[in-house]
Amino acid sequence: MPWAIFHRTFNFDFRPDAAVCKEIRPAIIPQEHPERVIAAAVKAGAAHRVKSPRPEQKRAYKRAKRAG
Repeated sequence: MPWAIFHRTFNFDFRPDAAVCKEIRPAIIPQEHPERVIAAAVKAGAAHRVKSPRPEQKRAYKRAKRAG
């Protein structure tokens, strides 16, 4: 999955595939989301893409997310 840094809150609605809406909050660390979520956020100006982190960085980001 692609990674991006979000600058403002972004709401993504998965309908009609699923009756689910996802709110993504801004953060200074990269976040991993499905391609269509990242593409919509970039198009809306809420995020910019970043290069996928190395495996050890990815683990650190996910640990920080759980600790917060």
